[in-house]
Amino acid sequence: MMNKEILISTLIDEISMGPFGSDIKVDNFINVGVPVLNGSNLVAYKLTENSFRYVSEEKANTYGKAIAKRGDIVITHRGTLGQISFIPTDSKFEKYVISQSQFRVRFNDKKVSSQFIVYLFHTEYGQKKLLSFKNHVGVPALAQATTNFKALKLTLPDLTIQQKIASVLSKLDDKIELNNKINDNLDLLAKTMYDYWFVQFDFPDETGKPYKSSGGKMIWNEVLKRKIPESWEIEN
Repeated sequence: MMNKEILISTLIDEISMGPFGSDIKVDNFINVGVPVLNGSNLVAYKLTENSFRYVSEEKANTYGKAIAKRGDIVITHRGTLGQISFIPTDSKFEKYVISQSQFRVRFNDKKVSSQFIVYLFHTEYGQKKLLSFKNHVGVPALAQATTNFKALKLTLPDLTIQQKIASVLSKLDDKIELNNKINDNLDLLAKTMYDYWFVQFDFPDETGKPYKSSGGKMIWNEVLKRKIPESWEIEN
């Protein structure tokens, strides 16, 4: 089936802005509760769940439609424009409070693939559409964000094609995320080994035991102004 130009408003079930800034105060934050999103959570296709501040369940319930759930899309409308992320079905939390600089969208999954929409808005074509109603004075912002977003027209393939494309891209994203985690772990391992060997001097001795902790002899080195293992030498 050929691509069609479709008005976004015909695909949306819900759309809502975040709460007023005065509704989320520093003294509302607690150690555990409902997470509040910020720009650092919208740096990738899927929600980045690296750090949160939290409000109580009771406080979160006062924000009404500013609660985003799994399957929703969250978009920055003030500040770092162009940010848009999807909340996956396996997210850490069932719901999130969006910030005053964001708005959320819940698409009708019988009409459009939310994941595909996010991927589309990360393309040059999508970014141009999203930033087409950007203010050019003062703090970067999308003018009348929800109204203008609903008025956008997108050229979309058939739903089944959207789902297939989103599935492939999602698997690639998962693979990239896994590789990044492996790289992070390897980096941490390398730093830990360096610390053991060259800071703590607890590299394995002839018997496989940690050198310094097992009584390995240390001698003073004038160049380094510290003690080093007896058998080590400093070369220029």
